Amino acid sequence: MDRKFLNMVLHEYGSRMYSLCRIKLSTHLFYPTAKDAITAHEDANARKKKHGGWPSTISSCKRPPSTLVNFSVPPSTAAASNMRFFSLLPEQGESSVMFTDPSCNSAVYDMDMKSFVLAPSSYFCKPYDSITVSIRNRCSSGNFLDHEDDHGLYVMNSLDDSFEFFSYCKVGLSTYPLLYNKWYWSPLPSPPSRTSPLVAAAVIDNSTICASSKNGTYTFDISREVWSHTGSWVLPFHRAAEYVPELGLWFGLQAPGTWQNRLCAFDLSSSAMAESAPSPLHDWEYLDLLPDELLPVGRALVNLGSGKFCIATHCRKDRSALQEEDELENIRSLGGNGGVQTLLTGVEVVRCADGLQLIHHKSQRYNIENLSIHCVL
Repeated sequence: MDRKFLNMVLHEYGSRMYSLCRIKLSTHLFYPTAKDAITAHEDANARKKKHGGWPSTISSCKRPPSTLVNFSVPPSTAAASNMRFFSLLPEQGESSVMFTDPSCNSAVYDMDMKSFVLAPSSYFCKPYDSITVSIRNRCSSGNFLDHEDDHGLYVMNSLDDSFEFFSYCKVGLSTYPLLYNKWYWSPLPSPPSRTSPLVAAAVIDNSTICASSKNGTYTFDISREVWSHTGSWVLPFHRAAEYVPELGLWFGLQAPGTWQNRLCAFDLSSSAMAESAPSPLHDWEYLDLLPDELLPVGRALVNLGSGKFCIATHCRKDRSALQEEDELENIRSLGGNGGVQTLLTGVEVVRCADGLQLIHHKSQRYNIENLSIHCVL
């Protein structure tokens, strides 16, 4: 699916409200063609070397996008600001967003229909930065209902070893889709990671998830719901890697600790990971235009389809470099926006004579008083 929009959830600290917004990719993050992007990036680099500051390919947003809908939670859970979990339901298109609050209540908002649908309660609370991967299976046929694909979202808690599956299979008549939606949460066996949370994961095929904690790497057989130990090594990327079928490779942000701001391409097929951690086949720096005084403190990768990605980078001024996990925990406890601004960067990976090439498109910088970008979807 080639995306047209990027969804953002904004957190307003004064009202403790969470607002769902979206921006049009072709307007804000991507040029019409790769050639246009290359020309603009070269011009911006030349001007930055001469004058410094922010290059022209990075625009500054002083006002948030228009709000589509607001989410709020009971006052008793207001302090748990990091336990608001949002996820796009990718097989439903780019307009269905699920929200789970600290009390495990769940709902799905459809931006096209402008309507909410209540979902069953989940079994575990989920931090906003939990790792999610999406897998499609087939429903069995056999009666008069219009059977469609069975879609599953696997959620791995970023604070402990809890693991859960959300099914959003459509089995209803096409004329009454909401009446027959078969949605449910199901708890899954915890990975054998000695209570260490998972830090990286990827779908290897439609039957296997590969995931790493700091203690090693494991594979999860989806049909049997069984974990097995793969090796003592750790997957070398941050959170979820995304598979791009047009390029036949997985793409992920470089693992925490180096802060070189690189997007990497991997072969994560079973044969490539038989004995050791996969090494990047390609890697590119995607933030070579940042002013020197800004330090990145958090990252997220959004797959937009056909080799295009949005990379969200949270930055802070005048801070000494810290470990990513410690810095993110510090951000969660701060009021206001914690001095953090977010840079959204549009990039595209294309084939070229030498293999693959990363093309920088546009970036937008968000630094709005009392607002922070909670997550991008």
